[in-house]
Amino acid sequence: MTKTNLITAGLAGCLLLVSCEPLPVPPPRYYGPYGELRPAPGPDDRTNPGREQPPQPPQPEQQRPPVSNGYPVAERTDNLNQVLSPYSPYNVIDVEGFRSGQLAKDPSNGKIFRVP
Repeated sequence: MTKTNLITAGLAGCLLLVSCEPLPVPPPRYYGPYGELRPAPGPDDRTNPGREQPPQPPQPEQQRPPVSNGYPVAERTDNLNQVLSPYSPYNVIDVEGFRSGQLAKDPSNGKIFRVP
């Protein structure tokens, strides 16, 4: 084989190998109370000092979130200042400064929910 044929075959093999890898799954997005993106909480977070949480078993899809006065209620998390959005993709949203029962907005899809 000639040198150009070897190079062409090598490039084709590399392209084939790269195209077979699965796409990475993006991490969940964390939002502040005013819609700004925040970094994901790390192991030095105040709610989890130096310990990592054990992996949670997958939970089945929720049928419908609880509804209060026409708006679904977000789900509480271990951190009192963060809730899990009742809307897909179920992002973690910072609701610091909001009281229980107040309305908040999921910045990823613009839908309104009630703070638990």
